[in-house]
Amino acid sequence: MSKIAIDQLNEGMVVEDTVTDLHGTILLQKGVIISLRSVKLLKMWGILEVSINDASAAEHPLASDPRLDPRIAEEARIEVAALFQHTDRENLFVKELARLATNRITKRKSERE
Repeated sequence: MSKIAIDQLNEGMVVEDTVTDLHGTILLQKGVIISLRSVKLLKMWGILEVSINDASAAEHPLASDPRLDPRIAEEARIEVAALFQHTDRENLFVKELARLATNRITKRKSERE
């Protein structure tokens, strides 16, 4: 089972765990196949990650840029960890902000090299 950020979901991936909103309302049942409509629904409800069946995730490579150097990505993760050291890294919004910051820093540093 892999947790996948909403912006990395692809059609055809299979939901591993039931997705609920903050009040427990079921948005997607376990076993549902991701569609563009379901991604739109998740974004509308503020869901940031979904557990995806590993087999279906393997069939759909994530939207990461293979040209990016893993060393640069690791440096970016360390830099973001320092920037966010006094925050609650388990908070969904902080977690998403840190992920976006890491991606932006990685891409910016990759363009320089």
